[in-house]
Amino acid sequence: MRRLAVLVTVAAVLLPAGGGSAQDPGPGAAASGPNVVVVMTDDQRVDDMPALPNTQRLIGKAGVTFTRYFASYPVCCPARATFFTGQYAQNHNVRCLYPECCGGYTALDQREYLPVWLERAGYVTAHIGKFLNGYGKDRDPDIPKGWTEWFGLVDPFTYRMWGYEIFENGDLHTYGSVLRELPRYYQTEVLTTKATQFIRRRARGDAPFFLSVAYLAPHHESGRTQGLTGKLVRPAPRDRGRFAHRPLPKPPSYNEDDLSDKPRWVLRNRAINSRREAAIVSRMHERWATLPAVDRGVEAIIDALRETGELDNTYVIFTSDHGFMQGEHRIPQGKMVPYDPSTQVPLLIRGPGIPRGRTTKALVGDVDLAATIMDATPARPSRPLDGRSILPFARNVNLRSLRPFLHTTAGQGAKGRTNTREGGTKGTQPRVPAWSAVRTTRWLYVEYRSGQREMYDLKRDHWENNNVINDPSTAIRIRRNTLRRLLSDLKRCRGRSCDEAASISVR
Repeated sequence: MRRLAVLVTVAAVLLPAGGGSAQDPGPGAAASGPNVVVVMTDDQRVDDMPALPNTQRLIGKAGVTFTRYFASYPVCCPARATFFTGQYAQNHNVRCLYPECCGGYTALDQREYLPVWLERAGYVTAHIGKFLNGYGKDRDPDIPKGWTEWFGLVDPFTYRMWGYEIFENGDLHTYGSVLRELPRYYQTEVLTTKATQFIRRRARGDAPFFLSVAYLAPHHESGRTQGLTGKLVRPAPRDRGRFAHRPLPKPPSYNEDDLSDKPRWVLRNRAINSRREAAIVSRMHERWATLPAVDRGVEAIIDALRETGELDNTYVIFTSDHGFMQGEHRIPQGKMVPYDPSTQVPLLIRGPGIPRGRTTKALVGDVDLAATIMDATPARPSRPLDGRSILPFARNVNLRSLRPFLHTTAGQGAKGRTNTREGGTKGTQPRVPAWSAVRTTRWLYVEYRSGQREMYDLKRDHWENNNVINDPSTAIRIRRNTLRRLLSDLKRCRGRSCDEAASISVR
């Protein structure tokens, strides 16, 4: 093989603001390094993975599955900004979805971030699919810095499976119409075709490539589209009804009996009755039915790499931007909350030097992806990275990360605002106040702007049902104070200081 190739498969990718390619430097001298392909889904839970058997077979069974991978800011725009910068939201400053709250496409400084670093190192770069919220909505679409080829879904049409727009290397194209469900225009499959065409085209060149593929699925379509179709999100025609009889997972946290130890915003959630449960089940079935098209996309991408002679030299990572609530703690839907169904997402990786069919409990997160790509390629970041490479943990699954992990959000300004604005859906979650949290291998400690707190012993209470924040025992008090100080430090950290509390041990 002429070079090492890296494929990163990721569930949803958001990018920064900024200028077009006319002012961007082109790729530097041809590098001899890995290719990087990132495929990302949107709103995908860890327990949605059974809907993706090809992805599990071609990536997980051919590599390593991370069972403790988390989103630092569990909502689309900040999470995607973290992926592309390798920084927590406090440092990349994309703190929500829209410009009025310091978020959206225009909020992120594009001068120095992942595609720029790769292009500077001689890479050909491409993004296909969903980008940062608001791309093309508040101003005409452009080609963000660092992208040699660009196929960006344009808002608000990003949230349509038919009748969407893609800005393709400077030209705007519309695919189908919102109510005419022609299979050839189904969004997921169109994105897959563009991804495989890029691989086959660029594999013939001398420069390595970085490809970001960002699928919308299983995220809902826009509220207006739902009103027209009567569906949350539409699957490819061939996949309709595929999971219609699948039972709803009901972990011990589902429809939690006693919420008295939870913060006030959780207490507003009524017990889930049969009618509300039926809505949750229907939503799960519709979401799942969109994932087989993603699964076929992953298979097609890997086939393209194999056929072009790149697969043996390819690292493959599959993940999502964040999770989704499904009745846990009586929260019927949504994200942006501190509980695992919202923050925990899939992460699978295969590639040179990575063992096959293994799992690791190393605690890692989205802040680590940029550092991982920097580690795998000759590219170097030009700003401090808050994360660190996951490759050592993939290559040696016995390594354990003891580094604490930071979660933050800016909260919601009005009831359901985040979900309603982000494509729109009915029955959104109650207003969630701003919160921050620190996660370790055993503990989750949460502080809300209101002053309320939560603390969970994840070893004894994996489902986060028993908030021990007021436990009077000496051991809990000492641990609580330690976590409080640690969270305070992490909320101010930048670069190396985010890792100073970390250590790695072999078990």
